[in-house]
Amino acid sequence: MTQKQKINFYESVLHRIQLFREVTMDEERLAELLSAISRWSYSHRTGTGNGMLSERGQKKLITQEIKKLEGILYGQ
Repeated sequence: MTQKQKINFYESVLHRIQLFREVTMDEERLAELLSAISRWSYSHRTGTGNGMLSERGQKKLITQEIKKLEGILYGQ
């Protein structure tokens, strides 16, 4: 993912949080998105440092969590 793509992705996450919180007031979707953000964040901290995953395994986990976030953001 390029730097520009990352910025667009992160902006989409922030806009979706605002949408669920203030526009649609969809607490369930907001909670789902926040949980996905937490899993994505944790995927960056787990793995190679604690011996749980190889570097390749960690990258795979991060990619899986990004795909889940994309599904929430873009309805995939």
